[in-house]
Amino acid sequence: MRYSWLPSSLLVAAFVAFVGTAVGASQSLGTLVQRDTERSLALRVQTDLQRLLTLLVDVETGQRGFIITGQQSFLRPYNDALAELGKLRVGLRQSLAVTGASLAALQRLDALIDRRLAQTKATIERRLVAGYDMTRDLSAYVEGKRVMDELRAEIKGLASEQQDRVSAADAVTQQVQDRTTRLMLLLPGVGLATLALALALMLRERRLRDRAESALRNVNSGLERKVAQRTEALSRALVRIRSFASELDRGVEVERRRLAREVHDQVGQAGTAIKMLVISLRAKLAPHGEPLLDELQGMADESIRAARNISAALRPPLLDELGLEAALGHYLQKLQRQSGLTTTLELSGVEALASCQANPLFRIVQEACTNVLRHAAATVLRVGGHRRVRDGREGFELEVVDNGRGPGDTRADASGLRGMRERAALAGGTFDFGPDPGGGTRVSVWLPLEAPTPEVAEDEREAWL
Repeated sequence: MRYSWLPSSLLVAAFVAFVGTAVGASQSLGTLVQRDTERSLALRVQTDLQRLLTLLVDVETGQRGFIITGQQSFLRPYNDALAELGKLRVGLRQSLAVTGASLAALQRLDALIDRRLAQTKATIERRLVAGYDMTRDLSAYVEGKRVMDELRAEIKGLASEQQDRVSAADAVTQQVQDRTTRLMLLLPGVGLATLALALALMLRERRLRDRAESALRNVNSGLERKVAQRTEALSRALVRIRSFASELDRGVEVERRRLAREVHDQVGQAGTAIKMLVISLRAKLAPHGEPLLDELQGMADESIRAARNISAALRPPLLDELGLEAALGHYLQKLQRQSGLTTTLELSGVEALASCQANPLFRIVQEACTNVLRHAAATVLRVGGHRRVRDGREGFELEVVDNGRGPGDTRADASGLRGMRERAALAGGTFDFGPDPGGGTRVSVWLPLEAPTPEVAEDEREAWL
């Protein structure tokens, strides 16, 4: 660890060597690109000069053909060459200026071209006026040949200058390539040697670090085992808590069922017996009436109704006798009579639910309907349920939808929502609460279609006993 600076320094040296190689290669590349641009421009100028000479020859040829034959068709090469010659001269003049050609040479070239074009134009006009007789005058031919010879000599001189530029660019390119080759051989060799030494030192340090890391891993392994043990213990405790909560909920429902039957059987029967005694006593006292008997009979009737209401609130008898659909239908009809809500019930596939799943669904519907009455200001309430596959598991989904003002700013942790969510979770399902697409509020609960375990059924029987 004391020599940790040495491999770092060697790595920096290797890096500097490679960077130097890269910088040198980059500079060489820049020089090559510049020379290649100059070479390409010179070659293009040579090509344009050759094309210029070709166009001038086309002008000469078209003129001669017309002079000899007098036919307009021979002027086609002449006219085509003139059209292209104007564009070519502009581009060539710019290219020659970029390559550094002398201004005097450019002026001489332009003057000779203008002079020759003026000669050909005058010759064609004379042929049109004088006819074939003008061909006997050789002075125009001699003057035109002299100008063309000067043009060829001027173009050849300019092309020779461009060839010199090409040769100079090739020589510089060869020098750069040679220098780059030497640099590429020298610097990478130094860099590789430095890198090898640095790697050797780093391997030594790596071995020292491995020993320290091995000791650290042993300590971490012990800590991880302890954490895993604690996590497993917490997971088992959470499972036990959830199981206890589920069993507690089932126990509460069993106790509510027992109390409902006790209230119905004992309190209700006692009220019925009192009513029968009052009726019998009235018959014996007839025809003499007794106002206290009427009051006593009314109290007996009130006791019977109270016993029925308490029994139904603790555990709807229809839920055990006829199932979830009948219990919900009776509850919604009662709700419609008491509140004026228009209620509808649409269930399908409810027979697939286990008996232990009917109670949480019924309680959730009760709580949802209570929330509608308290907060929604709704006029229509719909309860629907059907079988639905979710995440590859088949289940039963129950919905409570109203046309009220919607959830608004209702807190997600409100006591009513929390109670419904906990009941759904204890039954192994999911709970959703939010706005309905058609307006109002939608409460949805989904339970998997799974039969109750034998242990749960046995616990329920024991609770009944």
